[in-house]
Amino acid sequence: MRAIAIVTCIISAIDAFSFVPSLKQRYFGSDSHQLLKAASGDATILPFDPRYSAEGPVGFGDFIIDKKGGPTEEELEETNLVKIVNLNCTDLEVNTLVWKCLGYRYNPQTKSWDNEGCFPKWREKYPSPPDLIGMQRKYSPEIDKPSLRSNQALVRSIPSQNKQNLKQYLRPYGFNGYKYEGLTPNMTRRAQCTNWLLYYKLNLFGVSLEELIRRKQKRQEAIKREDDEIAARGEERPWRAPIDEAY
Repeated sequence: MRAIAIVTCIISAIDAFSFVPSLKQRYFGSDSHQLLKAASGDATILPFDPRYSAEGPVGFGDFIIDKKGGPTEEELEETNLVKIVNLNCTDLEVNTLVWKCLGYRYNPQTKSWDNEGCFPKWREKYPSPPDLIGMQRKYSPEIDKPSLRSNQALVRSIPSQNKQNLKQYLRPYGFNGYKYEGLTPNMTRRAQCTNWLLYYKLNLFGVSLEELIRRKQKRQEAIKREDDEIAARGEERPWRAPIDEAY
């Protein structure tokens, strides 16, 4: 039974990376001993393991990501972000980059993610970094619902004017969107995470929380003035897409 369990774990790990042929070949090859060499000391930690988010392997392929520290300009380059939607990085690497942008910081001493630097509203909802992708690739409600809900919360934090970032910024790098045929939840969530990362890069990266809040208040005041003017003219207020910003 122990041997069967080990083989099952190896197959599960290979399957988790099977959508990235280059990574599968580079890390796992065709032999199980390659798997044990892949994960920076502990390739037996798989997506269904609670330790995976903090101790799973990142940064072994062409995708630029470092678990330590905050997000960098290099990590947020379009040439790097397009690898997410082109399926050229792992689910954990996608999560890790979004987590860093949300303000979580990896603590190598405790092998855990700290939330002290998170956007306050987001931290209130998610004290620990949520799986925004569904790394287990199991979509039954009892397993997938937390991932689905956190991904939806991320999408709701993007203003309407930034909803089409993928088309605008990644098309020059060869990404023209997914075809409906063959579309999977994993691909959809990767696109949504990438769109949020582009929004973050364009609007939040390098800006202090105090400045973001000041800008938000200024926008809200401008909207209120516009609504008051519309009401004074006896006109109907235009519909505005709801937004639940992370900060």
